[in-house]
Amino acid sequence: MTTIEQINMLKSLVDDINAVLSQHGVAKTITLSDITVTDKTVSDLVKPNALLSEAITNHLWPSISSEVVYHYTSMQAAEAILNSRTFRLTNIEKRYGEGEVETFCKTHDLSGYLDATENGVTLYKSLLMPNTYYASFTGSNLTPEREDYLWKTFATHDGVRLKLKITASNPNFRRIKYEAKSSVPIPLISDLVSTVRQKYSREFILKGISRLCSFYLSGQDYGIENELRALHRTWDGFGPQPVGQGPDSYIELPIGTMSECGYRIDVLEVQSRTRPSMPSSFAFSSRQT
Repeated sequence: MTTIEQINMLKSLVDDINAVLSQHGVAKTITLSDITVTDKTVSDLVKPNALLSEAITNHLWPSISSEVVYHYTSMQAAEAILNSRTFRLTNIEKRYGEGEVETFCKTHDLSGYLDATENGVTLYKSLLMPNTYYASFTGSNLTPEREDYLWKTFATHDGVRLKLKITASNPNFRRIKYEAKSSVPIPLISDLVSTVRQKYSREFILKGISRLCSFYLSGQDYGIENELRALHRTWDGFGPQPVGQGPDSYIELPIGTMSECGYRIDVLEVQSRTRPSMPSSFAFSSRQT
Protein backbone atom coordinates (compact mmCIF):
# COMPACT_ATOMS: atom_id res chain seq x y z
CA MET A 1 0.00 0.00 0.00
CA THR A 2 1.40 3.39 -0.98
CA THR A 3 1.54 6.32 1.42
CA ILE A 4 -1.39 8.00 -0.31
CA GLU A 5 -3.41 4.77 -0.18
CA GLN A 6 -2.59 4.46 3.51
CA ILE A 7 -3.74 8.02 4.20
CA ASN A 8 -6.97 7.46 2.27
CA MET A 9 -7.61 4.19 4.10
CA LEU A 10 -7.18 5.84 7.50
CA LYS A 11 -9.45 8.73 6.51
CA SER A 12 -12.08 6.28 5.31
CA LEU A 13 -11.78 4.27 8.55
CA VAL A 14 -12.36 7.36 10.70
CA ASP A 15 -15.31 8.41 8.51
CA ASP A 16 -16.87 4.94 8.85
CA ILE A 17 -16.45 4.91 12.63
CA ASN A 18 -18.09 8.32 12.89
CA ALA A 19 -20.91 7.16 10.61
CA VAL A 20 -21.63 4.19 12.91
CA LEU A 21 -21.56 6.43 15.98
CA SER A 22 -23.95 8.91 14.36
CA GLN A 23 -26.26 6.14 13.18
CA HIS A 24 -26.69 4.96 16.78
CA GLY A 25 -27.14 8.40 18.27
CA VAL A 26 -23.69 8.89 19.79
CA ALA A 27 -23.02 12.63 19.86
CA LYS A 28 -19.28 12.39 19.40
CA THR A 29 -16.95 12.76 16.44
CA ILE A 30 -13.45 11.29 16.59
CA THR A 31 -10.30 12.07 14.65
CA LEU A 32 -7.39 9.87 13.64
CA SER A 33 -5.43 11.14 16.64
CA ASP A 34 -8.03 9.56 18.94
CA ILE A 35 -7.28 5.98 17.86
CA THR A 36 -4.36 3.67 17.24
CA VAL A 37 -4.41 1.62 14.04
CA THR A 38 -2.11 -1.38 13.67
CA ASP A 39 -2.03 -4.14 11.07
CA LYS A 40 -4.46 -6.15 13.20
CA THR A 41 -6.39 -3.82 15.48
CA VAL A 42 -8.18 -0.50 15.88
CA SER A 43 -8.40 0.79 19.45
CA ASP A 44 -7.76 3.64 21.84
CA LEU A 45 -6.24 1.47 24.57
CA VAL A 46 -3.10 3.61 24.90
CA LYS A 47 -4.82 6.96 24.47
CA PRO A 48 -4.97 8.89 27.76
CA ASN A 49 -8.60 9.98 27.34
CA ALA A 50 -9.92 7.03 25.30
CA LEU A 51 -12.50 9.33 23.71
CA LEU A 52 -14.01 6.69 21.43
CA SER A 53 -14.42 4.03 24.11
CA GLU A 54 -15.75 6.54 26.62
CA ALA A 55 -18.28 7.87 24.11
CA ILE A 56 -19.57 4.34 23.46
CA THR A 57 -19.59 3.39 27.14
CA ASN A 58 -21.36 6.54 28.29
CA HIS A 59 -23.95 6.20 25.55
CA LEU A 60 -24.79 2.58 26.39
CA TRP A 61 -24.15 2.68 30.15
CA PRO A 62 -24.37 6.30 31.38
CA SER A 63 -22.77 6.90 34.77
CA ILE A 64 -25.20 7.84 37.53
CA SER A 65 -24.05 10.44 40.05
CA SER A 66 -27.03 10.20 42.42
CA GLU A 67 -30.12 8.02 42.62
CA VAL A 68 -32.76 6.94 45.14
CA VAL A 69 -33.02 3.16 44.97
CA TYR A 70 -34.38 0.13 46.80
CA HIS A 71 -32.44 -2.82 48.15
CA TYR A 72 -34.49 -5.90 49.07
CA THR A 73 -32.92 -8.33 51.52
CA SER A 74 -33.54 -10.65 54.46
CA MET A 75 -34.20 -9.44 58.01
CA GLN A 76 -30.88 -10.85 59.17
CA ALA A 77 -28.91 -9.09 56.42
CA ALA A 78 -30.76 -5.81 56.96
CA GLU A 79 -30.07 -5.86 60.70
CA ALA A 80 -26.39 -6.54 60.02
CA ILE A 81 -26.23 -3.55 57.65
CA LEU A 82 -28.08 -1.16 59.96
CA ASN A 83 -26.40 -2.11 63.23
CA SER A 84 -22.87 -2.13 61.80
CA ARG A 85 -23.64 0.91 59.63
CA THR A 86 -21.79 -0.75 56.77
CA PHE A 87 -22.90 -1.97 53.37
CA ARG A 88 -21.04 -4.70 51.53
CA LEU A 89 -19.92 -4.98 47.94
CA THR A 90 -19.98 -8.68 47.06
CA ASN A 91 -17.47 -10.54 44.93
CA ILE A 92 -19.13 -11.16 41.56
CA GLU A 93 -17.74 -14.71 41.41
CA LYS A 94 -20.46 -15.61 43.91
CA ARG A 95 -22.88 -15.44 40.96
CA TYR A 96 -20.67 -17.43 38.61
CA GLY A 97 -23.47 -19.86 37.76
CA GLU A 98 -25.96 -17.12 36.84
CA GLY A 99 -24.38 -15.88 33.62
CA GLU A 100 -22.40 -13.01 35.12
CA VAL A 101 -19.77 -11.76 32.64
CA GLU A 102 -20.17 -14.90 30.51
CA THR A 103 -23.36 -13.67 28.81
CA PHE A 104 -21.64 -10.56 27.45
CA CYS A 105 -18.55 -12.50 26.35
CA LYS A 106 -20.57 -15.12 24.47
CA THR A 107 -22.98 -12.70 22.83
CA HIS A 108 -20.21 -10.34 21.67
CA ASP A 109 -17.78 -13.07 20.59
CA LEU A 110 -15.06 -12.20 23.09
CA SER A 111 -13.57 -15.64 22.57
CA GLY A 112 -10.34 -14.89 24.41
CA TYR A 113 -12.13 -14.53 27.73
CA LEU A 114 -13.98 -17.80 27.13
CA ASP A 115 -10.77 -19.81 26.61
CA ALA A 116 -9.79 -22.19 29.39
CA THR A 117 -6.51 -22.01 31.27
CA GLU A 118 -4.35 -25.06 31.95
CA ASN A 119 -6.47 -26.03 34.96
CA GLY A 120 -9.67 -25.85 32.90
CA VAL A 121 -10.94 -22.53 34.35
CA THR A 122 -12.11 -19.92 31.84
CA LEU A 123 -10.07 -16.73 31.60
CA TYR A 124 -13.02 -14.54 32.54
CA LYS A 125 -13.39 -16.46 35.80
CA SER A 126 -9.69 -16.35 36.61
CA LEU A 127 -8.97 -12.79 35.36
CA LEU A 128 -12.16 -10.72 35.64
CA MET A 129 -14.17 -12.08 38.54
CA PRO A 130 -11.71 -12.27 41.46
CA ASN A 131 -11.20 -8.50 41.69
CA THR A 132 -14.72 -7.36 40.76
CA TYR A 133 -17.10 -6.32 43.56
CA TYR A 134 -20.63 -5.01 43.27
CA ALA A 135 -23.93 -4.25 45.00
CA SER A 136 -27.33 -4.52 43.35
CA PHE A 137 -30.24 -2.11 43.65
CA THR A 138 -33.49 -1.52 41.83
CA GLY A 139 -35.04 1.75 40.73
CA SER A 140 -37.60 3.26 43.12
CA ASN A 141 -40.21 3.81 40.38
CA LEU A 142 -41.84 0.37 40.63
CA THR A 143 -44.92 -1.15 39.06
CA PRO A 144 -47.04 -3.32 41.41
CA GLU A 145 -45.95 -6.40 39.44
CA ARG A 146 -42.25 -5.59 39.80
CA GLU A 147 -42.59 -4.70 43.48
CA ASP A 148 -44.38 -7.97 44.21
CA TYR A 149 -41.67 -9.92 42.34
CA LEU A 150 -38.84 -8.21 44.26
CA TRP A 151 -40.43 -8.86 47.65
CA LYS A 152 -41.04 -12.52 46.83
CA THR A 153 -37.63 -13.11 45.25
CA PHE A 154 -35.27 -11.21 47.55
CA ALA A 155 -37.18 -10.47 50.76
CA THR A 156 -39.52 -13.39 51.40
CA HIS A 157 -41.17 -14.08 54.76
CA ASP A 158 -39.49 -11.62 57.15
CA GLY A 159 -37.76 -9.57 54.42
CA VAL A 160 -36.83 -5.90 54.45
CA ARG A 161 -36.76 -3.16 51.84
CA LEU A 162 -34.14 -0.49 52.34
CA LYS A 163 -34.75 2.82 50.60
CA LEU A 164 -31.33 4.27 49.91
CA LYS A 165 -29.78 7.31 48.34
CA ILE A 166 -26.61 6.46 46.42
CA THR A 167 -24.18 9.27 45.67
CA ALA A 168 -21.32 8.25 43.42
CA SER A 169 -18.02 9.87 42.50
CA ASN A 170 -17.07 6.47 41.08
CA PRO A 171 -18.18 6.42 37.40
CA ASN A 172 -19.21 2.76 37.68
CA PHE A 173 -22.64 3.31 39.19
CA ARG A 174 -24.68 2.30 36.15
CA ARG A 175 -27.84 0.52 35.05
CA ILE A 176 -27.69 -3.04 33.82
CA LYS A 177 -28.20 -3.35 30.08
CA TYR A 178 -30.35 -6.37 29.35
CA GLU A 179 -29.91 -8.57 26.32
CA ALA A 180 -32.91 -7.80 24.10
CA LYS A 181 -32.85 -11.25 22.52
CA SER A 182 -30.70 -14.27 23.29
CA SER A 183 -27.29 -14.13 21.56
CA VAL A 184 -28.09 -10.85 19.76
CA PRO A 185 -25.28 -8.36 20.47
CA ILE A 186 -25.68 -4.66 21.20
CA PRO A 187 -26.17 -3.09 17.72
CA LEU A 188 -23.70 -0.23 18.22
CA ILE A 189 -20.87 -2.56 19.25
CA SER A 190 -21.81 -5.17 16.66
CA ASP A 191 -21.90 -2.64 13.79
CA LEU A 192 -18.58 -1.11 14.80
CA VAL A 193 -16.87 -4.50 15.08
CA SER A 194 -18.28 -5.78 11.77
CA THR A 195 -17.44 -2.56 9.87
CA VAL A 196 -13.82 -2.56 11.03
CA ARG A 197 -13.49 -6.30 10.44
CA GLN A 198 -15.14 -6.52 7.02
CA LYS A 199 -13.86 -3.31 5.43
CA TYR A 200 -10.44 -3.04 7.03
CA SER A 201 -9.56 -6.62 8.10
CA ARG A 202 -8.89 -5.49 11.65
CA GLU A 203 -10.44 -6.07 15.06
CA PHE A 204 -11.98 -3.22 17.03
CA ILE A 205 -11.11 -3.33 20.74
CA LEU A 206 -13.26 -1.36 23.19
CA LYS A 207 -11.29 -0.11 26.19
CA GLY A 208 -12.72 -1.19 29.55
CA ILE A 209 -14.64 -4.13 28.11
CA SER A 210 -13.83 -6.29 31.14
CA ARG A 211 -15.58 -3.76 33.39
CA LEU A 212 -18.65 -3.49 31.16
CA CYS A 213 -19.18 -7.26 31.13
CA SER A 214 -20.54 -6.82 34.66
CA PHE A 215 -23.35 -4.53 33.45
CA TYR A 216 -24.97 -6.95 31.00
CA LEU A 217 -27.46 -9.74 31.69
CA SER A 218 -30.08 -11.84 29.96
CA GLY A 219 -33.26 -9.82 29.63
CA GLN A 220 -35.38 -12.95 29.57
CA ASP A 221 -34.06 -14.09 32.94
CA TYR A 222 -33.43 -10.83 34.80
CA GLY A 223 -35.07 -7.92 32.95
CA ILE A 224 -37.89 -7.49 35.49
CA GLU A 225 -35.34 -6.56 38.17
CA ASN A 226 -34.50 -3.20 36.54
CA GLU A 227 -31.13 -3.46 38.26
CA LEU A 228 -28.58 -0.75 38.97
CA ARG A 229 -25.10 -1.67 40.14
CA ALA A 230 -22.36 -0.02 42.10
CA LEU A 231 -19.14 -1.63 40.86
CA HIS A 232 -15.60 -1.48 42.19
CA ARG A 233 -12.49 -3.33 41.02
CA THR A 234 -9.66 -3.99 43.43
CA TRP A 235 -5.93 -4.07 42.76
CA ASP A 236 -3.31 -5.62 45.04
CA GLY A 237 -1.61 -2.98 47.13
CA PHE A 238 -3.73 -0.12 45.81
CA GLY A 239 -6.97 1.28 47.21
CA PRO A 240 -9.52 -0.49 49.43
CA GLN A 241 -8.78 -4.19 49.89
CA PRO A 242 -11.38 -6.95 50.33
CA VAL A 243 -12.15 -8.75 53.56
CA GLY A 244 -11.62 -12.50 53.14
CA GLN A 245 -10.76 -14.39 50.00
CA GLY A 246 -12.50 -15.95 47.01
CA PRO A 247 -16.21 -15.74 46.16
CA ASP A 248 -17.16 -15.02 49.79
CA SER A 249 -14.89 -11.96 50.05
CA TYR A 250 -16.39 -8.48 50.24
CA ILE A 251 -15.62 -4.78 50.58
CA GLU A 252 -17.22 -2.72 53.36
CA LEU A 253 -18.70 0.73 52.67
CA PRO A 254 -19.54 2.93 55.67
CA ILE A 255 -23.12 4.22 55.67
CA GLY A 256 -23.50 7.99 55.55
CA THR A 257 -19.92 8.67 54.45
CA MET A 258 -18.24 8.83 51.05
CA SER A 259 -16.11 5.69 50.90
CA GLU A 260 -12.70 5.21 49.34
CA CYS A 261 -14.50 3.27 46.60
CA GLY A 262 -16.35 6.45 45.59
CA TYR A 263 -19.82 5.63 46.95
CA ARG A 264 -21.91 7.22 49.68
CA ILE A 265 -24.96 5.26 50.86
CA ASP A 266 -27.61 6.99 52.97
CA VAL A 267 -30.53 5.04 54.45
CA LEU A 268 -33.76 6.97 53.87
CA GLU A 269 -36.27 4.37 55.07
CA VAL A 270 -36.51 0.82 56.37
CA GLN A 271 -39.69 -1.09 55.48
CA SER A 272 -40.84 -4.51 56.65
CA ARG A 273 -43.76 -6.21 58.41
CA THR A 274 -41.99 -6.08 61.75
CA ARG A 275 -39.45 -3.52 62.86
CA PRO A 276 -35.87 -4.80 62.62
CA SER A 277 -33.52 -4.60 65.56
CA MET A 278 -31.75 -1.40 64.56
CA PRO A 279 -30.73 2.05 65.81
CA SER A 280 -33.69 4.40 66.36
CA SER A 281 -32.11 6.99 64.08
CA PHE A 282 -33.28 5.04 61.01
CA ALA A 283 -36.81 5.82 59.76
CA PHE A 284 -39.15 2.81 59.78
CA SER A 285 -42.27 2.14 57.72
CA SER A 286 -44.51 -0.88 58.31
CA ARG A 287 -45.37 -3.00 55.29
CA GLN A 288 -49.11 -3.65 55.31
CA THR A 289 -49.45 -6.36 52.66
